[in-house]
Amino acid sequence: MKVDKTIKYILSSEFLFTLLPIVILVMVRLFQNDFKSIFYNTEWSVIAIILFGQSVVKFSSGISNTNEKVRWQFVALIISLIIIFGLVPSVIILILNLINTEIHFGMYIAQFIIFLISCFVFFIVGSIGQKMLDE
Repeated sequence: MKVDKTIKYILSSEFLFTLLPIVILVMVRLFQNDFKSIFYNTEWSVIAIILFGQSVVKFSSGISNTNEKVRWQFVALIISLIIIFGLVPSVIILILNLINTEIHFGMYIAQFIIFLISCFVFFIVGSIGQKMLDE
């Protein structure tokens, strides 16, 4: 699927504002010379939750705006997959990282992987939704 440049611009601007807490965190930690705590921060999970949520909203908004005939079962499947395999694991990882008193390297790796997946899902599903919104 070829993505229009305006869709790329819209998604990129939304994505950059979502990344704003990480940008601030990186700047503060670099000033403090505390590079390690950039990675060991729960903001990665919070941003993943936001990106998965934005993907669902953009996709469902695009579906509701389109004049094309779309199978509701397919829409329900896509939204369910995002919630079950993206949103829920992000919330669970966030909660586990918040309640643990000691650092578990695997959990922070998991939250970073979920963050990367949320970026990918946001740009793929978000571009489909935005394309339908622009029709």
